[in-house]
Formats: sequence, structure tokens, C-alpha cells
Amino acid sequence: MMKKILGFVLATFLVLSPFSTTYSADGALDQSATEGSGSYLICTSSRMYQEFKPTKSILTKVEIEISNASGNVNVVIKTNSDGWIDVSEVVTKAVTNGWNDFDFENITVTPGQTYTISVTSDCGPHWKYGNNTYPDGEAIWQSMSQPDEDYNFMTFGYDPETDDPEEPADTGDTAEDETAGETATTETLGQESASIAKPTSLTAKFSDEKNAVELSWKASSTADIDGYKIFRSESYSKGYVKIGDTKKDILTYLDEDYTAGKTYYYQVRAYKDSEQSASSNIASATVPSDVAPAKPKVSVVDTTTNSLTARWKKSEATNLAGYTINLYKGSEKVRTKDLSAKTNEYSFLDLDAGTLYKVELIAKDNEDKTSSPAYALGITKMPEWWVQIASTFNLAASLVIIVLIGFLVVSTIKTMRKKRA
Repeated sequence: MMKKILGFVLATFLVLSPFSTTYSADGALDQSATEGSGSYLICTSSRMYQEFKPTKSILTKVEIEISNASGNVNVVIKTNSDGWIDVSEVVTKAVTNGWNDFDFENITVTPGQTYTISVTSDCGPHWKYGNNTYPDGEAIWQSMSQPDEDYNFMTFGYDPETDDPEEPADTGDTAEDETAGETATTETLGQESASIAKPTSLTAKFSDEKNAVELSWKASSTADIDGYKIFRSESYSKGYVKIGDTKKDILTYLDEDYTAGKTYYYQVRAYKDSEQSASSNIASATVPSDVAPAKPKVSVVDTTTNSLTARWKKSEATNLAGYTINLYKGSEKVRTKDLSAKTNEYSFLDLDAGTLYKVELIAKDNEDKTSSPAYALGITKMPEWWVQIASTFNLAASLVIIVLIGFLVVSTIKTMRKKRA
């Protein structure tokens, strides 16, 4: 009798478990690397991590791409603020080939701080990886950095004060909000620390080949720094604002955000945690007046079950002819559209629900010179009916299991009393 009851409980759970995944919103896509086609075997002894720096203060879930799927995979989020320590519970799930999501209980993280996705298993599945295209982290294998590689991953999150994780953020009126998609920063030159040696020999020149101002410098003599911060101004003596940063072993930077004919001034500082060195020498570069348009800054600002909307900052090129916007599903280009120079938003319609898409945006001028391509990722939502069905079955499964477990407990107690009698 007991075996039958237990079998019925397990059967009910297995039948309903496919519906137990809820597709309620998990915040916005934050960090990602998705282009890799190679793969590494996941083992507990492999000590595999992917570094990332969140821009949102709440982390809701991560996704990793798996091949040769078998068995379970364990994922935990770690931080290196004081050695590698766990900041989340370990999430374990049976994986399938393709993207697998691991949900967390809204982890509070510090934007800009380095975290890792730590992945282990019983030596079966593989984690897909590729060239290092993600600027704020790298793959780690056997606890050793792999500076030329990233594992395929995505992180999701939101900011409680500005974002509603259940709804897309209010983007305002398109005509007035022309800077959407731009990574804004207000960090200026901070207080200098005598304990960190400054970088030296900074040089700056405009590269026609790379469509960018190319910076290079000599390393700080302080060994245990985190990296370097790059500051820029249009004035030699004031107004320097941070435009980017690099890891400590990277001594070059490409400034792709420029206006033709302008002169820019640069300083570089070494930093560790919140401290930074004195500035390097100041280097300057003048952008030629006949260069190709600067690389646009594009982001996905809204998605529905069958649409995706991208928005970007309008190019400041005086002879801008327009933009070409492309949409990719995986490696396949599924849409392309030429847009006027006045456009700074475009929506793709009739898309597949619950699908990851990549937007590519290219600016072009009247002489057919084109910018470097800019990219943004977006995932269309699952249909509302699926969310409702999934939620309903998830609740139903839970209630059925609770009732059956209660029945099993009561039956067991009665059986034990009869044996005693």
C-alpha cells in the first residue's frame, strides 16, 4: 500500500514538473557573452568560473550554455572582495543542451564589483566558450585566468529604486530621450593614494583602421592593483570624466566615442578597490574631420512576446546619411533595415516568443564610410497564457503533493497504531 502511494506521489510530481518552471519576469539582461562555439568538460576538479561585473544591484538569475548535456550542474555566485566567497546558495538542476537558467533569491550585489559564476558537475556536460569578447571579465579554468576566452553566459537583474522587475523600465518620450543606450558615467578624478604607483608614458593617436582613438601606457610598478581607469576631457586642465577601465594586464584602450574634428585629452590611473594612483601624463589626439562615423551606442529598451525595440544615441557626424540595423537569431541574420539619419529607435515585429536576439547597428555617412558595428541583446517574453498555465500547474502540483504527503503521514501513523494494538 505504501509503495503504491509513494509511486503515485512521484508520478504526479513527474507529470506536473514540466509545468513547474515559472516564466515571470527575471529582471533585465545585464551582462553576457554568447558567441562561443567550443566547449570544456565540467568537473568539480576543473574549478571553472566566469568573471562578470553587474550594473544592477539585484541579481535574479544567470544562464549558461551547455553541450553534451548529462546529469546535474551546480551553479553558485562568488565574489573576490575578500577571497573567493559564496554570495548565493548553490542551485542544482538537470541540464539540457542549449541555454539553461539558474534562478537565485534576488542576490544583492555591488555594481562594478567583480563576481564569478562558479560551475561544477560530475564530469559529464560541457560549458561552451569562445574568444574573449566580454570586456569586464574572463574565463577561469583550474583556478587560472584564461584572458583570451569567455564562457557563454548571461546575467539578469534590476535596480529596486529605478526598475520594476515585472515591467520594462519607463523609457520616456523617444524624441526627447536621445541618449538612451549610452553608458553614462559621472566618475571624475578621485583622491590620489601614495601607496599606488602611477602608470607612465601614455600615448594617444587616432587609428583610421580601428575607427577609434588608440591609447597605450606603461604599467604601474605596484603589482597588486585591480586595473586602470581611463579619463577623458575636451579641455587640457579640467573636466576629466571616466570613460572606461581595463584589467591590470591590459595596457591599451580604444575610445570609439568621438566627434570628427574634436581634440580629446586623456589621463590614466591605476586603481585598487576604491583607491587610485596619481594620473599619468596627459596625452591628446585630434580626430580627423573626414573620419567614418563613431560607433553607435545601442540598447534594447523594450520587448514583448513578438517584438523587440532598440534605441540609440544619435550620431554627431555632420554628414551622417543614416543607419543600417540588423537582427540576428543565433548566427543567422533574420532582418535588416536601412534607416534615416533622424531615426534613433526601431522596433522589430512578428518575432518568436521567448527567444534571444542580437541587434547590430551601423552608422554610415554620405561618402559610404561606415562605423564599427554596435551590438545589444534582448529576449522576447513568453506568452501570458503560458505564464498563467505554468503558474497554475505549479500551484496545483504543490497542492497535490502536500495533500498526498499528508495522507501518507496519516496512513503511516494509523498503521503503526494497529501494529502496537
